[in-house]
Amino acid sequence: AYGLGSMLVSLMAGREPVMVIRFFVITIGTLLAFHIRPMRISVPWALLPVTLQAVLIFCISVALGVLQDPGLALGVRDFALDANWGDIYSFDGVYYRVQLIGNALLPLLFMIAVWRWQNSWIYRGLALISLLGLLAAGNLTYFVVAVIAVITAQGKRLMQSVIARMVLAVMVTLFLVAAWGSLNETVSDKFEGSDSSMGVRFDQLAVAHREMGASTVKLVLGAGLGASFPDGKQRNYSQDLYIEMQWLYLLLQLGLLGMLIYVATLWLSVRQRLDQGGRRIFWLYMLSGLTNPYILDTNQIVATVILVCVFPRRPAL
Repeated sequence: AYGLGSMLVSLMAGREPVMVIRFFVITIGTLLAFHIRPMRISVPWALLPVTLQAVLIFCISVALGVLQDPGLALGVRDFALDANWGDIYSFDGVYYRVQLIGNALLPLLFMIAVWRWQNSWIYRGLALISLLGLLAAGNLTYFVVAVIAVITAQGKRLMQSVIARMVLAVMVTLFLVAAWGSLNETVSDKFEGSDSSMGVRFDQLAVAHREMGASTVKLVLGAGLGASFPDGKQRNYSQDLYIEMQWLYLLLQLGLLGMLIYVATLWLSVRQRLDQGGRRIFWLYMLSGLTNPYILDTNQIVATVILVCVFPRRPAL
């Protein structure tokens, strides 16, 4: 009801109907996805597109790093940007981060494989492939979530298995390497205000704070579904469907009251429809998207449907 009211207010305010309806459908869709009837599915087949993406971005990252051709790398990046597929870049010309649409499901693939590690060698293979994909994506939050997932799902085995401890050690090493680079970037962006990933995120936080602080109505009730994110110092966000901190976009539209209702409904849906493993995977998946554009969107709907089928609170029919 709150979402419908917010949509009607936005339409009455003259906002573009397509944008209003889009955000309404996605917001409601991320909740309704929990209420499909669980079905028995083949997990490896259901996750095959994500697996292929992990292989693809890893090959791209390695190929660009090995070839050492700045012109080729620039051409590939321009192609990805022009096609609105994402971005491909490197800070040192060796390690290329391949951040494409669909990468948001890589942590989901890894976590399902880790939770099903003992079921089949297929899941162990999927865990390795998805780990390579996470490495190619180069997202610090993904590494943090991956380490937490391994400790949460396989904590007992880590105490007993030398191989498991070695795998965790490799993951922690990758995490520290990524964390060191991101820490340097974060400090630089914070104090120099550069137009890079962390600088843009700080800019978005400042914009949201300014907008919500300027009006009590916007703070509590939001600007309405479909409202554009205001322009900042670093970039013009008003024409973007996605920003680096997508949850801020929804918060600005729904306000504190609407966001509280959304999160409460989400929490109840997770508790009622997923078993313990599924609940942990879902919240870790949400954590992986807090600093990334592709959350609270169709990726989340797909992830929810898969989890409802693979980790239902009640057995699938």
